[in-house]
Amino acid sequence: MALALDSFCRELPKVELHAHLNGSLSRDTMLQLKRFHADSGLADQTNAFFDEFQVGAGDTRKLSDCFQVFSIAHTLTSTPETLALATTLTLQDFQDDGCCYLELRSTPRDTPHMTKVSYIETIIQTIQKSSRHLTMITRLIVSINRNSTCSEIDEITNLAIQYYKNYPDIVVGLEISGDPTVGSFQTFVPALNKARAAGLKISLHCGEVCNPQEVMDMLKFKPDRIGHGICIHPNYGGTDETWAKLCELKIPVEVCLTSNVNTKSSPDYDSHHFKHLYEAEIPVIICTDDKGVFSTSLSQEYRICAETFNLTPSKLARLSLNACQYIFADDTRKMLNDKLLNFINKNAL
Repeated sequence: MALALDSFCRELPKVELHAHLNGSLSRDTMLQLKRFHADSGLADQTNAFFDEFQVGAGDTRKLSDCFQVFSIAHTLTSTPETLALATTLTLQDFQDDGCCYLELRSTPRDTPHMTKVSYIETIIQTIQKSSRHLTMITRLIVSINRNSTCSEIDEITNLAIQYYKNYPDIVVGLEISGDPTVGSFQTFVPALNKARAAGLKISLHCGEVCNPQEVMDMLKFKPDRIGHGICIHPNYGGTDETWAKLCELKIPVEVCLTSNVNTKSSPDYDSHHFKHLYEAEIPVIICTDDKGVFSTSLSQEYRICAETFNLTPSKLARLSLNACQYIFADDTRKMLNDKLLNFINKNAL
């Protein structure tokens, strides 16, 4: 049964809507990046990084510690060449895992070798180039880190709007992420309103820690999707009011099972808030968050979800089908919907 389920989850056309580029680097990708550093003569400070990069279920590190892990990937993707290589290999990984549509997200940053402009241009150009040999459709969500200054918030928002206008077939959204204990959501609202007015979709990391007032502010903002959504239900650090608001608005939630368990945001899979979201008929999209850091894949997340919550293959397929309704690229929705329906009909689900 396990093998059959594994095979089904790999073959199921899947939609990935919450994947951070630098957290999604596989071990093979990191080794190739390390070799690139060695061959090109770049300073290599990554010898001790590989074991530190992955955060497993038994790891003592919690959510706050995991944000330091990303500096490891940042060291390996600090040039246009290494960023392009990392993006190329990561896109291939997702396609090999059965993804038919991916919204990759990343925060433009300045490094000694490139600016925020060259950072975002490198990712866009790599996505365009990869589309020539990949069947998976890839779009880009530009991220703003919660520890950003006001000037950085404005700069990245303006970049997102500019590249959305120049590459509407690639750039589709803006998101807020990073350490949830840092900064205030209200600081980002003017920039988010500006991006929304320009046509960009909005996703917010919401409820990663207990902060009912911020959760309510985020829900009232009515983003197109929210990430994680842990501390919304009263059983998980939310309140009756925050849960009622989510149930009223039915904002889709990007659920990341292994990420939440490995960062101790959820004590185990059985206790995960997916059950409450699913039973309340709030749209849920199964995602990986950081497949490299958490040693997972989207197929594995679907399998874990099925085994934990006793979901049949038919229900799993319909989770993927429903996810198509909440992608940010409106022009591809019908094509993805048809692809999933064909799979469902072919397998008599």
